[in-house]
Amino acid sequence: MSAPATTAVSVARPRRPARRGRIGFWVGLVWLSVLALGAIFADVIPGLPGPSEIFGPIGSQPDLSIGGLLGTDMIGRSNLSRILHGARISLVLAVCATAIALAIGVTIGMLGGYYRGWLEGIANFAATSLAAVPPLLLLLAIVAAIGASLFGITVALGLVMTNTYIRLTIGAVISNANREYVLAAKALGSGGPTVMVREILPNLIGVLGAMIPITMSIVIVAEGSLSFLGYGIPAPTPSWGGMIAAGADVIRKLPIVIMAPVATLFLTVYSFNALGRYLGARTDIRDTQL
Repeated sequence: MSAPATTAVSVARPRRPARRGRIGFWVGLVWLSVLALGAIFADVIPGLPGPSEIFGPIGSQPDLSIGGLLGTDMIGRSNLSRILHGARISLVLAVCATAIALAIGVTIGMLGGYYRGWLEGIANFAATSLAAVPPLLLLLAIVAAIGASLFGITVALGLVMTNTYIRLTIGAVISNANREYVLAAKALGSGGPTVMVREILPNLIGVLGAMIPITMSIVIVAEGSLSFLGYGIPAPTPSWGGMIAAGADVIRKLPIVIMAPVATLFLTVYSFNALGRYLGARTDIRDTQL
């Protein structure tokens, strides 16, 4: 008597991140935690210059305390203190701009993906229009109209990044619109807004969560580019891009002036990207044969 044939069953399992991805995740998480804590407590860390010495010249070199670990700029201001105060700007801007892009993009994308028809056409047109213009030119145009302030740059970056979430949400909503739990909610009499908020949106958290750190890294790079070109946060408020631009002229005499903010920017962007890749791998659903 022959043995019964086995049937392959296809089930969805999240792909396990590689070891290298997990290491990058923990390195990024530790760096971002240290950077955030340093930015929050920069004013009370012993040995760091106070705000009056951050935004203007202090007239002399700092002593060999923690404030002098990364040297000073051309007029004697502590590079470490300015990097930590600049981290406040970069992190707050990254969080707020990403929140703006997420709120607008998800709202437009869910309406277009759920109702389809002309709403989907409008959503795709908005995303395509934003993607058609070079991001830097669009940023410069919006900043010029709103003003080169923290608020203006945050709004500009949020609007520029909206198209990513519109496209991502439309595709995710369309793929979930005919699932059993959505059809069951409709059969029970739930309206469109209820189905979108209570049924579909929670299932998009994994996909959107993986994209959020990557968006934040892009925002930080864009803000640094604007500050480097002179259209970012106005002086004397410290910003990483502004520090890089200021140190470009004296890089041979004082290389630390430009190396410190460049290294900080690199590590921060790397950390956000590592977090995004790790979360993306955790939420990546693949069919495996059992």
